[in-house]
Order: sequence, then C-alpha cells, then structure tokens
Amino acid sequence: MEDAMSLQARIIEEQFVGRRDDDRVSVGRACVLRAAGRPPVHSALLDLTRHGCRIRTGHPLGVGESVLLGLAGVGTVEATVVWGEGTQYGCEFIGALPSGAVSDATRVNVISFDVAPAAQPFKWSPRQRLMTLAVYAATPWLAIMAAIHLFRSH
Repeated sequence: MEDAMSLQARIIEEQFVGRRDDDRVSVGRACVLRAAGRPPVHSALLDLTRHGCRIRTGHPLGVGESVLLGLAGVGTVEATVVWGEGTQYGCEFIGALPSGAVSDATRVNVISFDVAPAAQPFKWSPRQRLMTLAVYAATPWLAIMAAIHLFRSH
C-alpha cells in the first residue's frame, strides 16, 4: 500500500516538475483574449511554454477564470488563470500544446507585438452614410427648384 502511494506521489511530482522544467520562451507578441460574456481584447503574450503562458492585459481577470487565447502561429487555446499581479496573468492550458507549437509562435512570420497594427480604412457609420446619400439625392432637386424660382421671378 505504501509503495503504491509513493509511486503515485512520484508520478505526480514528476509531472509537476516536468511542467516547470519547460523552457519559458519570451514571446512579446499580440494575442487575443476571450473571456465569457465579454468582447475579445487584444493583449500581449509575454512568455510561453507548452503548458501555459504569461500575458499582459488591461482586462481584469480572476484566478480560476476560464479564458480562450488566440495565439499567432498556434491557434485558439483554452486556459485557466492561475495567478494575477497588476495587469499580468499566468494561464495554464487545459491541454498541453503540441510539440513544436512554442517555436511556431515565435517564428519570424508572426507579426511582432512591437509592430503597430495595420491602419484600418475609414468607414462611415450607417447613419453617416444615410445622411450623405440623402444630401446627394436632394442637391439636384434643390438646384432645379432654385432655377425654377429664378426664372419665375424674372
């Protein structure tokens, strides 16, 4: 009985220590944080292992909260927040990332967090578009009515 307990404890310890022995890779890239009931938030992926990551976000999170993280080069990963300090949070992945995923997240083909996002083209709101359309439609009629008024008054 005692041997079975010590074997089980040793297996658990090896799994835990193995997770901590993974090299933490400094990433410094953008990620997308999705928490239940809230819109997606652009955040920073600071470091990454196969078992978890450290992020920085202005979006407050609670320890134990489940989140989805969109990681460039990896995809969407489900995680649990295990600690938080200020705007930085440690997240443990529900399942370990596949082999090679950490290096995929750090490849040069992934846009760096330091690079400014591409400029979005200007887009008018539906109300602005409707008002512009109304002005363009009314302008010729106003010109016609002004011309008629001028000719009648002479």
